[in-house]
Amino acid sequence: MSEVYAIVDIEGYASQMRDAAAKSISPDNTDNLDEYISLGQMTNLVEEFCLGHDDENRPLLDEDTNEQIFEETALWIHNIGLARLAAQDLIECAWDDKVNDMVFWAKETKKEKKSNAKSRSRNKNMGDKK
Repeated sequence: MSEVYAIVDIEGYASQMRDAAAKSISPDNTDNLDEYISLGQMTNLVEEFCLGHDDENRPLLDEDTNEQIFEETALWIHNIGLARLAAQDLIECAWDDKVNDMVFWAKETKKEKKSNAKSRSRNKNMGDKK
């Protein structure tokens, strides 16, 4: 069984965890992390994943719980980043019923759209010459 630790400073832990998760996605990220996940949301994640509380009501974590919090935080930041790119119309997104999740993909450039339209037109014309 792994060691269990009490979080003495939950805001400090949440801030460091959020910073580490953001750096795992983009080491040179200069964005305001509160715009992705607030410290309040981070402390809620800690409370959600903690093993319980000690006699002083401090959250208890082990290595697995710490890793879960890190992964959930990184996923949260990543997903907010994708949503922002989609809102800025820099990437495309849609709901995929098969995987029951949102999917994202790169937008076609104007050059690619033009090339694909020409290709579709040639294929259609070739089919008409029977």
